[in-house]
Amino acid sequence: MSAITLRLKQTPGFRVDASPLLPAKLAPLPVAEIARIVLPAGNESCLTGELFEISRADSETAALAIDGDVRWLDRLGAHLGEGNLTLHGSCGDYAGYRMAGGELRIEGDAGAFSGCGMSGGRLTITGNSGDFAAGTLPGDMEGMTGGTLTIHGNVGARLGDRMRRGLVLVGGDAGECAASRLVAGTLGIAGRLGAHYGYGMRRGTLLLTQAPDRLPPTFTEGGFGFDVFWSLLVRSLANEIAPFSTLRATSLPRRYAGDLAVDGRGELLIVG
Repeated sequence: MSAITLRLKQTPGFRVDASPLLPAKLAPLPVAEIARIVLPAGNESCLTGELFEISRADSETAALAIDGDVRWLDRLGAHLGEGNLTLHGSCGDYAGYRMAGGELRIEGDAGAFSGCGMSGGRLTITGNSGDFAAGTLPGDMEGMTGGTLTIHGNVGARLGDRMRRGLVLVGGDAGECAASRLVAGTLGIAGRLGAHYGYGMRRGTLLLTQAPDRLPPTFTEGGFGFDVFWSLLVRSLANEIAPFSTLRATSLPRRYAGDLAVDGRGELLIVG
């Protein structure tokens, strides 16, 4: 296998689709062939070699690293199924779109729709993310359906909209309508919440490590008999980001059920 490194050479002045740049696809190719890969850019297109300096080294696994601030680069890691993709910088929208496996790490910020339609693998964003992370595209019925999304910073509105499965952890604040229309899965937020969190929530778990300013009127207290579930959840978070990794099974959170406006059976867990 090979580890490919792309170092930013020039900025194109328009948005570019990075979905052809996948580790397993690039690993067997010579540098000259990688340079000729066409990257869509709306009504335009450009070659990988026009934007990046390309180098390669031997590796036990398929790996791709991109060095540079590429906020104009959308769909980074889209449909990723295997291998490791690392960005040393910030990127545009749809990072990890419909990824099904492998690992995508963004050492910076990401735009809107991070992890949208994600079904597997691990997506890590060390900075902030925009709106609709782990959410759904307009017209779709499902958001994230599997995998793990970790955002160390803040996230925008509609986090986990229509999320159906998987784990999402946010180390900072979340915008309005977090966990809106949540169907299943676990969504943890360490910071402050925007308005209307849990709106239309049907099932799933919203875990808060900081008490919100107010509770939604359509959630009701109902907090007994989940000791075993809490113990398993805490164990599963032990290797994740703080403060989730520091939770203790012996300290039960407060539990609320909702959204009752949609006959929801979701749970809101508040630690502390």
